[in-house]
Amino acid sequence: MIEKNTVLFENLLARIDKKLPFLGMNPLNMSSEKKRFFKHTGYNPVFRYAKPSSGIEKLFRRIDDVDLEESIINKLLLEKLGKFKKTNAMIQNIGGEEFTFFSKEIFGVPNKALVNKAYKLLEEEPVKEEDVISSKQVLDVMKRVLEEFKLKKWVVNMKKMPASAAVLVSKKNVYVKKNFSFPKSFLKRVIVHEIGTHIFRAVNGEKQPYRIFRTGLPNYLMTEEGMAVNAEEMNDCLKINTLRTYAGRVLAVHLSLQAGFRQVFDELIKYFDDYHAWRITLRAKRGLTNTSKPGAYTKDYLYLQGYHEVKEFLERKGDKGLTMLYYGRIGLEHIPLMNKIEGLKQPELTPVSEEFRRVLKELSV
Repeated sequence: MIEKNTVLFENLLARIDKKLPFLGMNPLNMSSEKKRFFKHTGYNPVFRYAKPSSGIEKLFRRIDDVDLEESIINKLLLEKLGKFKKTNAMIQNIGGEEFTFFSKEIFGVPNKALVNKAYKLLEEEPVKEEDVISSKQVLDVMKRVLEEFKLKKWVVNMKKMPASAAVLVSKKNVYVKKNFSFPKSFLKRVIVHEIGTHIFRAVNGEKQPYRIFRTGLPNYLMTEEGMAVNAEEMNDCLKINTLRTYAGRVLAVHLSLQAGFRQVFDELIKYFDDYHAWRITLRAKRGLTNTSKPGAYTKDYLYLQGYHEVKEFLERKGDKGLTMLYYGRIGLEHIPLMNKIEGLKQPELTPVSEEFRRVLKELSV
């Protein structure tokens, strides 16, 4: 029997999760600032953002009044609450001076070893691919894959955003970049990455006795993104172009903490075309208003860092390690706890199952 206050605490955490407007971090004036940036040499974008929603503070006050007994799960729930409070502080400071501080508190920053790995990857020659797959085609295939796995509550939509695709687990929404053309190889990769990792881990987590396995244990994100890249590799759809993009993101975060938008872009243009250099720099600089100043949304280094950490773990633990990572949205640091938490169910969905690979093959992706 799960403690009554634990259930209450988890329910309140889930409500907080739904109210954190992550997608509100995308600048409202991306297009117009992009035009100015490429028209005027030396120009640094000045971004505008939607006003963060209010009302979440009431939920924080309610959850702070809940007393929890000492247990592994309750300790994780309290850590998660701390992460949510920092995330809310970051979102409330979008465009403000403390935005970067809170981002670093939540995600950390890339270390020197990772930056060196990034530079080494960027020395690799990219593979030229033609953009032949439309946003609508990607959306239609993703819908079919979700139907194959009877994930009827998940909805796929197109959205104008910097990312090619995104999953919002709290609302069971999947987004594909609107009015865009992708390389043919993107189709298989986006299914493996977004559905085979983000959604599968969330769906498995939803079947666990504790909701935190769906919303995500504290510090799960690096493992989540690292698992997604490793899943691509396991399904033969990890291209050097993708690894170079993740390397570019590491570099963008590293440089953005020291320099303005234009300086970061000028370094990235040595390795990418104008479009990709702009896009990678934008991802690192979103959350700032005056991008001529140092500062960053530091999340993007997690992809490459997580890739290396998860890969090393899987090389040591093999299939058993992979299964452990699919109990839900957990981090590598939580693996030792899985045998200590009662009532956990074995993961049903993984990106290397025969059924998943059958679906990929039948859809010709």
